[in-house]
Amino acid sequence: MSKDDSISRTGSTEHETHHPPAADTSPVVSVTAAIAAARDEAPMDLVPPLESVVDTDELRAHVEDAADDERLSFRYKDCSVEIYGSGRIVVETDRPRLPKRDVPDRIRRLVEERYVPGTGAEQTERRRAIRAAYCFLRNQGSARRSDFIREVYPCYPGGYSIPDGGWWETIVKPGLSACPDIAKGNAMWYYVGD
Repeated sequence: MSKDDSISRTGSTEHETHHPPAADTSPVVSVTAAIAAARDEAPMDLVPPLESVVDTDELRAHVEDAADDERLSFRYKDCSVEIYGSGRIVVETDRPRLPKRDVPDRIRRLVEERYVPGTGAEQTERRRAIRAAYCFLRNQGSARRSDFIREVYPCYPGGYSIPDGGWWETIVKPGLSACPDIAKGNAMWYYVGD
C-alpha cells in the first residue's frame, strides 16, 4: 500500500463512497463493499478476500488516525483504491459493467425525478441504491426483503448505518414500488418486465 501513488482516471469506471467516522461497521467492510460495488459483485463474492491482499490493520489505523486529506492507495485485482483520512473511499476499475445490469432509461428517469430525503450527495447515493435494487431484482426475477438487505445494502447503503428502517422503508421499498415493471406479492418482489 502506498500513501503517494496516484490513480489514473482514463477509460475507467469510478465508484465513490464514504466510511462515516462514527460507524459501527469496520472500515475494512466499507472498503470491501466499495470494491464489490465498483466490480458489480456481492462483497462475499470477492476472491481473494481483501484481508489476503492488504494489511487491514494499516487500513484501520489510516482511517482512524490520518489527516482528512491524507490518502492511502492500493490495488485489488483490476481496481485502484484510494482511502482518505476523512473516510472517503474511491474505487476505480477498468472492468466493464455488465449490460444486463444496466437500468433502462425510463427507470433511470423515474428514479432521478423521485424525491428522496437527504442532502445532494446522500440523495445521489440513495438513488443509486434504488437502481441497484432494481437491477438485482431484474437479474434474480424475484426476491425477498432479506435478499435485498443481504445483496444490495452492503454495496449501496445510501448513508444508512443499518438497513432496517430508513434504507428499506424510506428509500428502497418505495423506490421499487414506483417502478412499473416490478410487482409485490405477500413477502416477495417480482420483476415482471420483458
